[in-house]
Amino acid sequence: MKWFKRIAFTLLSLLVLITLAIYLYFEHLKPTYQGTIHVQGIQNTEVYFDSIGVPHIFSESETDAMKALGYVHAQERLWQMELLRRIASSRLSEILGKDLIAVDEFFAHLGIDETVDKQVLALDKNPKVKKLTEAYLQGINTFVKEGTTPIEFTLLGIEKEEYQIKDIYYVTAYMAFSFAHAFKTDPLLSHIKNKLGTAYLNDLAIEADEHTFYQENYREEVQAITQIAKVLKKLPFPQFIGSNGYVLGPEKTTTGNVLFENDPHIGFSQPCVWYQAHIKTPNYENYGFYLGLMPFPLLAHNRDFAFGITMFENDDINFHSFKNHPSDSSKYITSSGVHSYQYITKYIHIKGEESKKISVKKTILGTVFNQQQKTLDSMQPIAVQWVYNEKPSTVVQTSYGLNHAKNIISFEKELKGLTAPGLNYVYGDAQNNIALWSVAQLYKFQNKINTKYVLNGMDSTQVKKEWLSFDKNPKAINPSKGYVLTSNTQPEAVNGELYQGYYLPRDRATAIKTGIEAKDKLSVNDVQSLTNSHTNKTAVSNVVALLKGVDLEKLSPYELTVLEKLIQWKGNHGLENVGPTIYYKFTSRLIKHTFLDELEPLFFDDFVLTNLSKRTLNKYVHLPNSIWWDDVTTPQKETFKDIVMKSFQESVGELKTQLGENVEDWQWKKVHQVTHEHALAKMDLLRKLFNVGSLEAVGGNETVNNLMFDYTDTGVYKVNAGPSTRRIVDFSDIENSYAILPTGQSGNFMSPYYKNQTEDYLKGTYHKMLINETEIKKSENRVRFQD
Repeated sequence: MKWFKRIAFTLLSLLVLITLAIYLYFEHLKPTYQGTIHVQGIQNTEVYFDSIGVPHIFSESETDAMKALGYVHAQERLWQMELLRRIASSRLSEILGKDLIAVDEFFAHLGIDETVDKQVLALDKNPKVKKLTEAYLQGINTFVKEGTTPIEFTLLGIEKEEYQIKDIYYVTAYMAFSFAHAFKTDPLLSHIKNKLGTAYLNDLAIEADEHTFYQENYREEVQAITQIAKVLKKLPFPQFIGSNGYVLGPEKTTTGNVLFENDPHIGFSQPCVWYQAHIKTPNYENYGFYLGLMPFPLLAHNRDFAFGITMFENDDINFHSFKNHPSDSSKYITSSGVHSYQYITKYIHIKGEESKKISVKKTILGTVFNQQQKTLDSMQPIAVQWVYNEKPSTVVQTSYGLNHAKNIISFEKELKGLTAPGLNYVYGDAQNNIALWSVAQLYKFQNKINTKYVLNGMDSTQVKKEWLSFDKNPKAINPSKGYVLTSNTQPEAVNGELYQGYYLPRDRATAIKTGIEAKDKLSVNDVQSLTNSHTNKTAVSNVVALLKGVDLEKLSPYELTVLEKLIQWKGNHGLENVGPTIYYKFTSRLIKHTFLDELEPLFFDDFVLTNLSKRTLNKYVHLPNSIWWDDVTTPQKETFKDIVMKSFQESVGELKTQLGENVEDWQWKKVHQVTHEHALAKMDLLRKLFNVGSLEAVGGNETVNNLMFDYTDTGVYKVNAGPSTRRIVDFSDIENSYAILPTGQSGNFMSPYYKNQTEDYLKGTYHKMLINETEIKKSENRVRFQD
């Protein structure tokens, strides 16, 4: 018995020690919110963390403030920074293994390395910006050397590495790529044109048509490719997708001052994309939203002005076919003659395996790309030409300039430095100016070439571009209607030129415009309600069109009950609504039965993830004679009514099996849920530690509260993207402006700020963006930085 007790006591003691060790280890991981932190050369700098974990940095110099920013940003988001610098530099396999080889090869063939080198050299010409950038990196690297090691590094067994300026530009390269819809759309449309014929193109929403919502311009003087979908799904960091932004002039607000709103739409992940921080020095103050490794915020406001972004969605990538030389494999032929390939050797380092050697072939039209892309399969080589590489952006210098602008005039001048990706900048200021600029390096070809297809590199008219000056870009400054609005739709023509792109459908823009014009003047509460609204009238219009294809006499009483529920739907996407559950099941079946037979799985999977498919749905349901309705795999010719009936009846049967016989139980909350997934959450234990959710969510595809999902056969719509933040800046009371993040400030799962905003975000509530120094300094969470 004594022997047994000794063993039991020993085991119990070991268990206690192990538990204590785990507890102490986890406590050790927590970020520092109180005390003193030493960073070389820093003086007179302190940071207060508010109730949601936002750091408010007070310093006598901006350089020291940037050092502190780098440190606090790194202690919350070092793992995120690590992922971001590795994506575009083709280094994911090095830490995540062979499953990421395809992603690394994809980015290796984009020609990014040379562009990054040019951008690093260009920064040398601006010593002021370079000094602040280096100060930010010094803060990060101080944490790398002296701070705790994030648990992700320990789990993967990787060493921390210091960060360099080129890592920042690899982040901007990934950002630029994630806007590039051409990789999905151009090969798809070329396939349809070459295999199926031009008749199949007519009913796709490729160009602007009667269903297009135009982003309005206004000019007046100021008042003072493997299968792309499969590759991209492996990315451990979200993509930039769409956005809303609108700014109300004084005549449209209840206060008589500018009211600013912006909610960029980005893929969800944990941690979330943005890190908020407030800096105040004797000569500079700014409250910004920072991307990992970016020293200057991409969204920001101060007491004088506010700005934000949406995605322009312009076409900045072209694919060109050309010819190999008939007798010399080291040469190729384009419209300008015979040229020699330039060969670039790269090594993909793979965790636990030997490195993989790849050869990238570079041409005057860009890098050869169809070696890797099945959807660009061709007997001829195809090169990818990207404005990002042709006209490297001075993104760091420009971001500095925007955040340090003095007024709307100096702000606009800074925008010229951005070439790719294309962004819409929304702006409002304390002088009652409002503005919207579509910013990118735009171009046109001599002839009206449609750039959404693979172009002919043997035809000089399809190769030679005319680069356009910035004054040809769409913009609206102080329009007479009293507001500016952007929701990724087609900009109006400038001098008769409609710029080609991959624009999103009118749904959100129409809803926001309706909401703004429903009242003579709007308050902050009105803007909050509009931003969180989830009614899609375009979907209701689609239902009306589809009803023309339903033969009521062929429906069972049960199917008629379901149809009646759909007819009664007003387009709302609330948790208790049944209509959206029926609508998305119905349209998912419809899309599959319409397009899968012609496109086959390889191209269909890409099609359903494009902006083109969203616009096309709103168009072709109104075209009962479309060529797409026929199922080419059957001997008979199917009609609009055949496909609509088949899709609806299948949907009813599947929903009954999935959610039960009682139609009232088919509530949206049961099928529309969000989980913010961590890149390492593949194991059950890690999933419970790192993931946030699953949680019921209102909203849906292309509602103003744009909580997006992919169509699936399961009938469960996992939200994978949405507003990455919601911001409202009120220039009548700048100290009471508001924002919210999807989860929280911290990427450290032990931090109280890891997921503390999640419930408020889903409820549509906000937190104040503090800039009042007295209010800020009431916080007990204070860190003093010293040398």
